Amino acid sequence: MSETRPVETGEPEEAFAALSDETRVDILRALWEAEDREATFSELREAVGVADSGQFNYHLDKLVGRFVRKTDDGYELTLAGLHVNGAIRAGAYTMAGTIDPVEIDQPCPSCGGTRTFRYEDETARIDCVDCAFTLSSPIPPGVFADYDRETAPAVASRYFRTIVGQVSNGFCWYCDGPVELTVRSLAASTEADVPEELTDLPFAHFECERCGAEITGDLGSTLVDHPAVGGFYFDHGVDVRDRPFHTFNALDPDRSEIRQRDPFRASVTFSVDGDSLTLVVDEDCDVVDVERAET
Repeated sequence: MSETRPVETGEPEEAFAALSDETRVDILRALWEAEDREATFSELREAVGVADSGQFNYHLDKLVGRFVRKTDDGYELTLAGLHVNGAIRAGAYTMAGTIDPVEIDQPCPSCGGTRTFRYEDETARIDCVDCAFTLSSPIPPGVFADYDRETAPAVASRYFRTIVGQVSNGFCWYCDGPVELTVRSLAASTEADVPEELTDLPFAHFECERCGAEITGDLGSTLVDHPAVGGFYFDHGVDVRDRPFHTFNALDPDRSEIRQRDPFRASVTFSVDGDSLTLVVDEDCDVVDVERAET
């Protein structure tokens, strides 16, 4: 059986050069805003506001094939064209901003102190005001554009849930390449300073095999969508989709631990109303055992 794989059809420099003119970016925006995201040559030229049809056709031709597709009724965006518009709307290239610290309700897993959420330099950070424990992750500024400051922690929580879901399903959050998942200690998963009592906390480590991007997550966040976890909470009248993502964080050695090294086994425990569910995973984060205790 023959195997067909996607192949490069041009150089990245050529693709980005095609977007270097303001008129061409306006064409992509006009198609995005057109009814059914499709328009004729005349409709596009009028929307962009270029009087000279020859000049407009020159710029349109630079986009056709890679960012725009010719149809029987006119023109439409290719998937690449949709992604460019998505990046523009997300503010990935044009937005910047900061969010002053907002107190969050979950105490520090290291010292029990108060923690705050803040955003600057395209990075969301959760810091403890009483010790050095901190968590951080990049987030595009456009994620927060339509929300009030007070809701920023909840917005970031939903965004993190989306990213964890994507990498857990094996797709890089940057390039859509295949992702390898391994479980390792927190100390081995980050270059940041880690409190001594948390160095051996098990964390899921995701690494893209295509672009090399890396991201880590605690086992609670990584496994909250496992069927056993969803069923456990459902049996207690809780829909995990309705709870803030950060409430599932397993950043406490009493909830998550490395049980043995050879073969590698780590565990994470979820609790509701005095009952508990513990998932035991191997180094690939595959669930090898489920332990349930009821009061």
